[in-house]
Amino acid sequence: MLALLAGARPASAQDQTFQTVQAVQIIIPPPPEAPRSTGAVAGSLTALLPLMIGSVLMSEDSRPNRQRAGIYVILGGFAAAPLVSHAVDRRWKRGAIFGLASLATTTATFINMSERDPFDPNLPNRKRLPFGVLLSSAFFAATVGVIDSFINGPVAKERRP
Repeated sequence: MLALLAGARPASAQDQTFQTVQAVQIIIPPPPEAPRSTGAVAGSLTALLPLMIGSVLMSEDSRPNRQRAGIYVILGGFAAAPLVSHAVDRRWKRGAIFGLASLATTTATFINMSERDPFDPNLPNRKRLPFGVLLSSAFFAATVGVIDSFINGPVAKERRP
């Protein structure tokens, strides 16, 4: 590099190319690694945004269809959150494991909701209990998947010399 700045001529065109590449690498550093929390933030947003939207839909007492639609939105976010967080971190196997666990709990919640409408005012509270437990477990499964993504972080890229 100093030889190039001093005006010395390289021995061949290949040497000149090599020195130019070295000079560019010195001037333009390689891009930094993604922060450890990128996947966790993406997964958290994937769970929380549908939770907020679904909660707004659920809050309308006079329209049971909207309440059910709100639950579907919430369950979709819970099912996708671990998949998104691990996909951003490029941890496909862990994403599949935690994603399937979250998908199983959200599917169980959906099936329970199909059996008994939790928004039916004539339904006694003891018959609504399984829905509440399953919805809570879906939230828990999504949260565990996102936290695992934060703990493990992204896959380290191999650096080529």
